[in-house]
Amino acid sequence: MTIHHIRCPRSSTALSRLRIGGIDTDLCEDCGGLWLDRLELARFQHPESVFGDALVAHLNQFPPTLIDHSIRLTCPRHPDMVLLRRKFSPAVPIEIDECPECGGIWLDSDELAQIRR
Repeated sequence: MTIHHIRCPRSSTALSRLRIGGIDTDLCEDCGGLWLDRLELARFQHPESVFGDALVAHLNQFPPTLIDHSIRLTCPRHPDMVLLRRKFSPAVPIEIDECPECGGIWLDSDELAQIRR
């Protein structure tokens, strides 16, 4: 993993780059949150995805943290843009944070595992 310039919207820690299945994901080693650029979530969200299995296994090493979901987050790529909190889908009522400008998705440490159930 390599550290680069974008920061966690929860802790302001520099995100680490983790390459899985040919996709560079951005991971917070402080809170276990995950930044996925536009359309990258599709590669990991389905329960039969081996890349999703690998990513969830990696995220499981981070202990769950108590998160205040009432705090509005800003986009790691566009710090002036507030992320929209929305339901992932009608069938999967997990709330995720999405940037209205770039379409990137912020997932808290356990949200990918919940989406994939």
